[in-house]
Amino acid sequence: MNPSVTDLFRYAWQMLSGFRVNLELSLANARWKDMGPFLGSPRSLTVLDLANGRLQPQFLLLKASGHRVCGVDLVNRPGKDWVDWAYRGARLLYRWKLGLPATKAVDPGLVCGRVNTLPFQSNRFDLVTSIAAFEHFSDVPAVVTELHRVLRLSGLAWILIHLFSSPSGGHNLGWTETPRRDVPKGVDPWDHLRKRRLPFTVPLNEWRLGQYLTAFSRHFEILKSYCAIREGEGWLTPEIMAELSDYSREELTCGAYVIVARKQQGRE
Repeated sequence: MNPSVTDLFRYAWQMLSGFRVNLELSLANARWKDMGPFLGSPRSLTVLDLANGRLQPQFLLLKASGHRVCGVDLVNRPGKDWVDWAYRGARLLYRWKLGLPATKAVDPGLVCGRVNTLPFQSNRFDLVTSIAAFEHFSDVPAVVTELHRVLRLSGLAWILIHLFSSPSGGHNLGWTETPRRDVPKGVDPWDHLRKRRLPFTVPLNEWRLGQYLTAFSRHFEILKSYCAIREGEGWLTPEIMAELSDYSREELTCGAYVIVARKQQGRE
């Protein structure tokens, strides 16, 4: 997505104010709360941060917590355009807000690779985590199969998905507001499910909640699944509900859905 000037200023404020750090910390805390009953005694884990993103927020948090972390993403390829330089500055600011020392060195744990053909040996990781990335994958079943391959027996996956069916699921209303609290002037709620007046600016697979649950259940035991972030309840009029009757209220108002899964013997 090409950021608007408003988004850029809002993003800068979120970094400076600590809002983004607090959001990422809340997600990390939710992850450990969900997995605590299945991990046993606290220990250092070998973790894969799937599609770590340009800011690398969870990668840094996991490393700061003492875990052995690999991140895989195509954006880990070094670049020299203005976006890359901007994110370098953002990462330094993010580290400062976390109280981590500044560094310009490229972390060797960050790998440039594709998520549907992971460049890692089988049975390597204790945990795979991914935040707001699965909705962009063109071949979700292949990615899930790869997660099963690289996880050790009884290894865990904690996956947060930005559902396409949510008000902000088209990724075209701006990218700095979480959860979405308003709709731009002249745009109808759930435009991406209705008239599609706004074009999509990033790749989206348009998968629905049931499809994700089915894909994971084929390879994993789903231990827990729930809506982590809600949005749009106040916009869901009876008229919109009737127009979008193919979708459940859960799908229409859940901005972020979490799946916690475990690799079991006998699942392929």
